[in-house]
Amino acid sequence: MVINVKRLLKLLMLSLLFSLLSLNFGEETIAKMSITYTLTGEITNTNPYSIFVAVPSNITFEEKTLPKPKDFLDVSVSTTQTPGIVFYETVFNGKKGFWIPPYTTIKIGIYHYLPITYDIKVDESQENYDVVGPAVVNKVDVIDLNKLFPDAKYKGIKIGNFKLYVRGYIVKGNDTKSLSIIIPAPLVIENYDEFYKILGKGDVDIWERSYNDWYKNQMKRKNINIDNNDPLVPKMDDSLLLDNNINSEFKIFDVPIMAFTTSSSQPINFYYIIYKYTN
Repeated sequence: MVINVKRLLKLLMLSLLFSLLSLNFGEETIAKMSITYTLTGEITNTNPYSIFVAVPSNITFEEKTLPKPKDFLDVSVSTTQTPGIVFYETVFNGKKGFWIPPYTTIKIGIYHYLPITYDIKVDESQENYDVVGPAVVNKVDVIDLNKLFPDAKYKGIKIGNFKLYVRGYIVKGNDTKSLSIIIPAPLVIENYDEFYKILGKGDVDIWERSYNDWYKNQMKRKNINIDNNDPLVPKMDDSLLLDNNINSEFKIFDVPIMAFTTSSSQPINFYYIIYKYTN
């Protein structure tokens, strides 16, 4: 039996090429999101002596997942992140940080001026004639102050009066003619106290008060009873009161959402402030 080596190599190359093409074009980018943020707060030294507090070299987030109705479009999100800027005053024992005198409160700030970008993608393959619903992002990045300040409860440090300023935009991707999407607030503080949306002149109000409320409404529309004891379903405090702004206090994790439909290629801007008074 004679084996045509050139033909075999050609077939292998074609097979490899088709595999690479399927990897590169298996997903379509339907939207891009970009945010910058600033986190400010206060640290109080309750000890009768000075303490040195080291600053982190990078701020990490915890990703939390929210429940999603099955008839909505699944998405994948790839994130590009750069380190934030954390200011310090001096170096002690090789650690960058600052001294806090006895019974003194100082202000701190973490600044992330370089954008964190999110590519929101869907699988372009399709086997059936399915009804396509809005796309839903159900991932949220969370800053946990207990992890950011692990020694606070044990070494005479009090932290509080934290504010998280998040500014960003969402823009429709080139791979789609129109976009209908639900996106939770992309970055929050764990167990925050208040949420304020900020609308500039000409900004479209795309905010709704609660992902959890939206999810429950979708389940009611489908006549699906939600198990209140299901640990995967976030629970809301029924005594929440909201006026013109979105001011909320949650028992368990829940966030406001952005919901809109657009065929425009112009970015949709958003800006919000989160408050965490005590920890």
